[in-house]
Amino acid sequence: MNTLRIITFFIVVSIIIVSCNKTEQKNNEIVELVYKHAKAWEIGDYELFNSILHEDVVFAYPGRRMNKSETLKDFIDYNKSFKDTKIYINKIIINGEDLAVEWQFASTNIKTGNRTAVSDAIIGKIKDEKIIIWKEYLDGRVSRMQVSGELPLEEGEEPFPWPRKK
Repeated sequence: MNTLRIITFFIVVSIIIVSCNKTEQKNNEIVELVYKHAKAWEIGDYELFNSILHEDVVFAYPGRRMNKSETLKDFIDYNKSFKDTKIYINKIIINGEDLAVEWQFASTNIKTGNRTAVSDAIIGKIKDEKIIIWKEYLDGRVSRMQVSGELPLEEGEEPFPWPRKK
């Protein structure tokens, strides 16, 4: 009887280990997807950006809710207006196919030379190893107030909804 219990124990432990390894591998793939997303914005890589978006993606931020073709057009338009983009990823939380990302998105307006850094909280979902939902929650006043000098540029620091007031 003890032999049967020992065999059962090892089978259960093996199943748990395999399950944990699959979850860890899946989580690593999602983290990699988020970093690819950030890299695409930083270097303006249309093909990379296109490759990580699901055909049925919904991409949203304050003022916009877009499908894939609208999102790709928005990406092109963004890269015509901004340069030196840098994304500082602070935290990625994964729960199955759902994710939350906290990052700071910094860029320089090509026309004006103004640099801004806005903290962003994102709720997303992964399907078929691609981003199917990407909802950004940010306060657009931050960049406007940085340009006017009312808020400081705290680039690369831990993201908070607002920089410290002067």
